[in-house]
Amino acid sequence: MIGSRAVLMACAVLALAPAALAAGFREKSFVQVNGGAWQPARFWCDTPERVLALSGGGAGSGMLTQWAGGAGRLTARSRTPVTVGADDAGAGQLYTPLTFVGGAAPPPGFFVHSSNVENVQDPAYRMTHVNEFRVPAGSFNCRYVPQAAVVAATARHSVTVWESGGRVTYASRNRDGTPGVQLTGGTHVTGGERDEYRWNRGGYRYMLVVGTARAPGGELRVERAGGS
Repeated sequence: MIGSRAVLMACAVLALAPAALAAGFREKSFVQVNGGAWQPARFWCDTPERVLALSGGGAGSGMLTQWAGGAGRLTARSRTPVTVGADDAGAGQLYTPLTFVGGAAPPPGFFVHSSNVENVQDPAYRMTHVNEFRVPAGSFNCRYVPQAAVVAATARHSVTVWESGGRVTYASRNRDGTPGVQLTGGTHVTGGERDEYRWNRGGYRYMLVVGTARAPGGELRVERAGGS
């Protein structure tokens, strides 16, 4: 057996809902920068030409990480300290204000806009719906995949895994907007400090390894039988 390995979440972000609880799903999001240690992300946003992630534990100091680029690949990275304000909730919406040093925000200010309804506090939703990041670079509408089990972003791809009724499906989309790989008929194996999603197609085995809060991170392994 020979194989190849792609670091699926390298220099990008990952969100997963690994288990259903009585009061809803448990959601975890992580970010990795330049191959360093994975860190929790409070909110993140995947768009075709930019990925943004806000790290921090709530109101107070935070860090905004952004990856930007073009021609189908994110190549530039920036990290900007930010002051995170208290959440402002109302009419099913949640606005988390952001303040950047040295720049006044034009109305309605800088913020992360998420849903106060579509979130893991409700058993009907696997993940929280993050609608928009409004930051000095602009306003960015975020990809949202209802009922996804895993959502990830890399420099070249957006990745989604669905799991329902024992059926596991993997799909990716390239940064240039074209379809990537789609795999059906997968399995989900749990144990220890990681989850493994596996698919077989055309003599190849695809394995998506996803960590936990104790051992965060992920990668995609592609192996084939035979060869030299």
